[in-house]
Amino acid sequence: MLYSSLDKIINRFNYYFTWYNDCLSSLLLSSGFSIDEVVVSGNKFTNKKDILSLTDRTQPIIYISLSKLAGNIQSVSRWIKHVRVHRILPNTLHINIDEHKPFALWKDNNKTSVIDFEGKVIVDDYPVDDLVVITGQNSLSNLEFVRDVLESKTQLSDHISSFAYIGNRRWNIILDNDSTVKLPEDNPYSAWEYLNHLQNTTDFTFSDWSIIDMRITDKIFVKR
Repeated sequence: MLYSSLDKIINRFNYYFTWYNDCLSSLLLSSGFSIDEVVVSGNKFTNKKDILSLTDRTQPIIYISLSKLAGNIQSVSRWIKHVRVHRILPNTLHINIDEHKPFALWKDNNKTSVIDFEGKVIVDDYPVDDLVVITGQNSLSNLEFVRDVLESKTQLSDHISSFAYIGNRRWNIILDNDSTVKLPEDNPYSAWEYLNHLQNTTDFTFSDWSIIDMRITDKIFVKR
């Protein structure tokens, strides 16, 4: 008998609570606290439609859990690093997407992955233009050289097509005319800087050669 009465009280409470909530929701919506506009920014690789599909526009804007919405959006794509959502009352949601920045394409066996500056895989098999290709066993553990070369922003670095880590010990650089620069195991960046110096101060032109071999210190061997 006691449990039956308690159930009735709980059911009646739930009924009135739902009724009150529906009335308040309708009042807020009619007063302009709806979600009329959703502004999405920062998304280059994440589909905007996927983000918008997670926004429940049937609720008043103040009913939206910003943290829950941000978490749901973050799960949409591996490109997304962080999400910030805030309200602009009375009727606008602003969603800012912070994406991982692609650094290079890593080719391992038959798989191509987009990696970030630290060598962490962002996504697999995603076409991104204008990224250099990196190959070779343990190449991702030896990215410091690649970062140094690309950040140097020299004329020659603009012509790099790919980096190949050879024999788990040294780098080859393949240029966009298919010339291969074979660098030494020790101090490869110094050798690369010297090649840039030759390019800028002499008549040496890398495009004249199919192979530029710098593996022996202070010597350069070339092959047409």
